[in-house]
Amino acid sequence: MTAAHSEYLPAILAAIGTIGLAVRDGPVQGDELIAGVRIEEGGLTVDRDRLRYAGDVLHEAGHLAVLPPAERAAVAGVLPAEGAQETAVLAWSYAAALAFDLPLDVVFHDGFKAGGPWLRETFAGGDVLGQPMLQHWGMTRLVGTAEPADLPVYPEMGCWLRAR
Repeated sequence: MTAAHSEYLPAILAAIGTIGLAVRDGPVQGDELIAGVRIEEGGLTVDRDRLRYAGDVLHEAGHLAVLPPAERAAVAGVLPAEGAQETAVLAWSYAAALAFDLPLDVVFHDGFKAGGPWLRETFAGGDVLGQPMLQHWGMTRLVGTAEPADLPVYPEMGCWLRAR
């Protein structure tokens, strides 16, 4: 595998497994948005020969994680880049990087389409980009909010997979 940050791929795959998403090795050809990663059957297929950035696997897992369970199980291929959902995935990815001790430049690498350096700076600076949706979906709680009291404050997550 020649992917950037390939030394982090085992930790990324383990983290994704820990949160309850399936990851399979296999060939990925065709319409994937991210080279070497395809969403299918509620999980991810990773083609290590075509993967460019190890952190892309974690980001694609975030796309699955923020979907309602029925959609997560049925989705395959390229997901539409919807504004609120995409920003929630970015916030989810940042929280996962912290929780699983991954360097931010692995997850938000310099080749990241949304601007890796800008995202690293934005999240490290405490911006709430995407976090309100994670709270709305019952996955975490925003700083300065009292409810829901049973959820930890972001960037800690009460759950990694959206339940509703």
